Amino acid sequence: MLLRFVLCGLAICGLVGVEMSSLAEAAGRSVHRGKTAQGYPLRLAMQGEKSLTLLRFKADLDCRDGSVLQLEESGFLPTRIRGNGSFRDTQFGKTDTVRFRGKVTAAAVRGQVRLEDRFGSKRIRCSSKWIKFNVKR
Repeated sequence: MLLRFVLCGLAICGLVGVEMSSLAEAAGRSVHRGKTAQGYPLRLAMQGEKSLTLLRFKADLDCRDGSVLQLEESGFLPTRIRGNGSFRDTQFGKTDTVRFRGKVTAAAVRGQVRLEDRFGSKRIRCSSKWIKFNVKR
């Protein structure tokens, strides 16, 4: 009986340790919201001053057939922030390419994002110009 209590106690301590380490990781990450020049919301996460991750944003793309494609993008990998606060990255999806660049300051993250995508059975090419964004910290 005593062995059961000891094993249960160890299991609970192990779970609490996992919870505490998850909280410590989450504590180093902060989520910020802003807007793009197209008026859509943009969310990003900062992992201290070392990296940032685009979380989600929308953009309008102009297509070669004359139509407009509205995309909601998410699922990005972290991007390293250089010592001077600047960042630059290109990430590739199944049909799209997202380029972004900018600078992190104490007050804000400012930058630009550019998208290219192919959609439909005819794989129509759509792209945006550089879209500015501003996120307050």
